[in-house]
Parts: sequence; structure tokens; C-alpha cells
Amino acid sequence: WEEFYEKTDNANKLMDRVWYCLAATDKNVAEEAIFWEHWYWEEGEAEKELDKKKKKKACNHTYTKSTEGKEIDFPIWPLTFTTESFKMHPAIDCKCAILTPIGLKMQPVAFPTDDSRTEFRVDYVEAMGKKLYFIFALDPLMSEEDKTANFEKLEKENEILREWFHEVQWDSKYEIGSAGEPDINPK
Repeated sequence: WEEFYEKTDNANKLMDRVWYCLAATDKNVAEEAIFWEHWYWEEGEAEKELDKKKKKKACNHTYTKSTEGKEIDFPIWPLTFTTESFKMHPAIDCKCAILTPIGLKMQPVAFPTDDSRTEFRVDYVEAMGKKLYFIFALDPLMSEEDKTANFEKLEKENEILREWFHEVQWDSKYEIGSAGEPDINPK
């Protein structure tokens, strides 16, 4: 955790950014044409220090659009951070209330250096009996050369293979902000 929090400036480099999903080990991700997550601190949380026991709280707004045009604008998922953990709390919209009954223990695998748009952010989670990896980037249109370099690094450093992944079907002419996400990523 120490290395992750050092590289992310205590999770601050996760926040106030839109993370574009490029691929995942879940085969259903290949049916998506757009998949982004906007991460931000809850009000008053940004200034707080990470603590071993007291959770620092953030939010994740996720939007997907399938290759068939089906849009899902998910309810906000709470995120919590301590010096020894990072959890996502899937939100279930029951129409009368939004429930977040479980916290998924996320395991960071890779994180871009200094907001690089050419490096992967990779997270691992075990959920519903599945072992899942997700690859995100600050730009949905990463070059094939950069993707290949990142996958080679993942294999060399973590024994994670490219063939495990299914890619989001990003349009090569996709314009940042065109699916309602804020254009806030460092340039």
C-alpha cells in the first residue's frame, strides 16, 4: 500500500479525473462502446490525511454505453480509503433508496506515473466468485504501441497476460466529453 499511496499522492491522483476503461477480464466489457468513471473526493475529504482506521471517502460516477446503444448512468458508488485498503461500494438503485450493502476490496496493480496518458491503471478485485482485472487510462484512445508496451510490462512484472482481457470498443474518433463526462484530466 505504501508504494501505491506514494505513486498516487495518497489517492489524490485518482481523484478529479475521468478514468476510461480500456479492457477487463470480464468478457461482457467487449460489448461496451463507452465506459468511463469520474472519481472525486466527497466534500471536505480532500484535505484529510489517510488513516489506518478512519476512512477517507470519495465517489465514483460510472457511465457505460453498449455497442447496441444501451446507456447506463450508474448511481454514485462510494469509495473508501485507509492506509491499508481501498474499497468500492457498488450502489443498487431500488428507486426508493440507493443501497450500498458491500465493500469490494480493490487491489491496485499498476498506476500511471505523473498523470501519464500512455500508462495503464490496473485494479484487481474478487467479486461474485470471479477474479477480475480492470484496465483504465486517462485517455480512451491510447495507441496500440502504448497498449502493447503496457501489456508487456504487466506480464513481466505481474504475470498478467494480455489474452485474459476483452477490450472496450472505443470509436477511434471518440471525443472526450461527448458522453457527458467532464473534461478535467491533466493535459
